[in-house]
Amino acid sequence: MSHVIGPVNLFELYILFATLSTGLASCSAGRANLPQPEYVEPAVVLVRKGEDLQKALESARSGDTIKLEARATFEGPFVLPRKSGDGFITITTSAGNNLPPSGVRIDPLKHAAALPRLISANNEPVIATAAGASHYRFIGIEFGGTKDGVGNIIQIGSATEGSADEIPSHIEFDRVYIHSTSPEGQRRGIAANGRHIKIVDSHISDIKRKGDESQAIAAWATDGPIEIKNNYLEAAAENILFGGAGSPLKLVPTDCIVEGNHLNKRDEWRGTEWVVKNLFEIKNGRRIIVRNNLMTNNWTMGQDGTAILFSTRADNGAATVIEDVEFTDNVIRNSDNGISVFGAEGSGGHRLTIRNNIFDKIGKPGSEGSGRFMKSTAWNGLVIANNTIINSGNITSAYSTPTKGFLFRNNIVFENEYGFKGDGTASGIPTIDKFFPGARISGNAIIGGRADRYHRENFFFASLKDLGYDQKRFSFEPGSRFRLDPISGKTLGATANTRSYLGHE
Repeated sequence: MSHVIGPVNLFELYILFATLSTGLASCSAGRANLPQPEYVEPAVVLVRKGEDLQKALESARSGDTIKLEARATFEGPFVLPRKSGDGFITITTSAGNNLPPSGVRIDPLKHAAALPRLISANNEPVIATAAGASHYRFIGIEFGGTKDGVGNIIQIGSATEGSADEIPSHIEFDRVYIHSTSPEGQRRGIAANGRHIKIVDSHISDIKRKGDESQAIAAWATDGPIEIKNNYLEAAAENILFGGAGSPLKLVPTDCIVEGNHLNKRDEWRGTEWVVKNLFEIKNGRRIIVRNNLMTNNWTMGQDGTAILFSTRADNGAATVIEDVEFTDNVIRNSDNGISVFGAEGSGGHRLTIRNNIFDKIGKPGSEGSGRFMKSTAWNGLVIANNTIINSGNITSAYSTPTKGFLFRNNIVFENEYGFKGDGTASGIPTIDKFFPGARISGNAIIGGRADRYHRENFFFASLKDLGYDQKRFSFEPGSRFRLDPISGKTLGATANTRSYLGHE
């Protein structure tokens, strides 16, 4: 059957068009009458010396900028309120043009004239956060300490949050200067117990405490992510610490990156009452990357002078774990001992990679208990590869529960008196079989070592000179035939990626 369209009636078409036009106009008018989102132009507010910074924080809206008069001091404590919206409220200096560009670390002396200063009049943090506070960014601000150096200079989160909604988030510190101001020192620079926390291009110094642990940055009641990049970080007990305390939500610091920082302890702290322990420690953490950092000066005092600790502690119960950690391309210099690997508490330690690092001047020759590269127990999945290790003591001191899934390959390391040594076992194969069952230990240049102590192919030299290795430049001499493992063809020791940090002290 065919369909035939009859003659067009122009009058009917006119009526149809008019009806449609009226309907469209009515729809447009209806939409115009609906409530529309209010757009508010971000404000820039100048707070001068003597004016109320807390009031400015309370009044600020998402996207606003609060400029503080350069060189003025603002006395708190201050609390960051919870706001709606996902635009950052920026607290910065009125002399922003005098700051270094983004990506360049601030120099407290060079840039002092540009920095407004925030301090606390009592023992409360200079900056704290309300429950659920989010989207605050500090640029070019100096933070002094609390009264008598008690507690945290900056406290993100309370560590007592009972729901995820209460955890602060998106808090950033960019080119800031944080330091103690009390003769008593300061317990902590930043307690970073929030989500999406950034600390970049900043300087945290003189964080020390008598009879108490102190950290430049510590994070425990958080599930991350946290970004710590291109900072100078100075603290007595631990320069950076992940874990070390529990949280009601049983959180694990996760997806954190520590990159391009200088972690240091002042030589003038030796022989004082400030409690010195480690440069970097993870007690609870998952998927943490630590790369291209310089870590200098650590000695026996509060502990045995071990620079780097991966040590599960059951402060967070069964939720405590260390897993999927990469420690790569770092320089560790001037420490009594190297690393400690301890996975005997909580849910244990799993999958740790230590690759392409330079451990320089580990130990004091002739000092008992000094110069050990690694102390280890109870780990599952430990890879140590392509490191250059200048140590004066044992390669390992193993004890208690064995470490499984151990790979030690293509390292340059000193055997010294005992090499691989464990509690109650002879050096070498007896220790390896008991404390590192199934281990692959091969392709290493072991200075002063003996072939009869090892199962697999390694290379043994009387000195670095015999290896053709220049310790000052941390590289092989031109034409050295030992630059590559003759069996696997892989590079021996750490490669050039780490050497760019050797000039920093």
